[in-house]
Amino acid sequence: MTDAFSFGPLALLDAASRDRLRKLARKRRLKAGELLIHERSAPDEAFVLTEGTVRVIGTLELRTLAIVTAPALVGELVVFDEQEKSASVVADTPCNVLVLPGAALRELMDEQPVFAVAMRERADLIVADVFLKRQSPLRDLPSDIVTSLASQLRARMLANDQLVEGEDDDWYLVRRGTLRRLDDGERAEPGDFIQRQRGARYAADGETWIYELRLADVAREIERYQKRLREIKGRLEDDSRVRLRPNMTVVHDTRLGGALVRDRHNRAVVSEYVAALIPAIDGRTDVPRLMRLTGMARGPVIEGLSVLIAAGLATDESRWPDFRPD
Repeated sequence: MTDAFSFGPLALLDAASRDRLRKLARKRRLKAGELLIHERSAPDEAFVLTEGTVRVIGTLELRTLAIVTAPALVGELVVFDEQEKSASVVADTPCNVLVLPGAALRELMDEQPVFAVAMRERADLIVADVFLKRQSPLRDLPSDIVTSLASQLRARMLANDQLVEGEDDDWYLVRRGTLRRLDDGERAEPGDFIQRQRGARYAADGETWIYELRLADVAREIERYQKRLREIKGRLEDDSRVRLRPNMTVVHDTRLGGALVRDRHNRAVVSEYVAALIPAIDGRTDVPRLMRLTGMARGPVIEGLSVLIAAGLATDESRWPDFRPD
């Protein structure tokens, strides 16, 4: 347990505060598939994941939002008195966690402003990431694009009746309060994702918190991903032999809209036709043989291999074993 509090915002606590948390922490062991946090009904507790991997699931959409591997802080939104938890958390493997009282974390935030700021920034990023993956038009983009865009969201606090300055096509996530469109009075509530209409003006109803995302940022991230795929596809040839990275796991689940492919550090939700390639991606089977084994044409095979390589889940060892996505 000595190093369980030496990462993320917890590393900003002084030694005495970390010792305090250690004394309050309660150990818990989870079996694979066991529920750690239930959306909308979680207790006033946060968790330090010290061993294993958990899956964050939107229970309304039955959608996997993230895979979290130890060491990690989980469920920390509780310290901000969220009325509804962002998602459910299920053990993906056997896990060890330390259970921390929410009240104790709030006390430490009151006592140590640097820790409080780090916790707030982390919580904002988590909420933004979940919003994008659950409720925005971006939710079906590759997860690395969505995660990158979440980090680019600009937090803004608006006073009552303050106009929202911005460009046409800007996108907003309403965090707290309400945005009102002035021309027709239409209101966006917390959790709503709206795209600014050309020429429209928006103002806050009461104190309102929003996240702003510019369309140019979205276009840049999509182009970056597409460029990476084109580069990889251009390098793959018939004699390429692609190998999956070690300790790969594939989860076939209709709720995911495909198959979840992951290792300790990387993940991607791929179509079933890509998942069909996986048993033969062993570093020895070339592209023509993959086509024969799966009955797929060359184009889909190359596309599937490129998706896995772009996600950091596989490498073409026959030509460029050291390639890593940006």
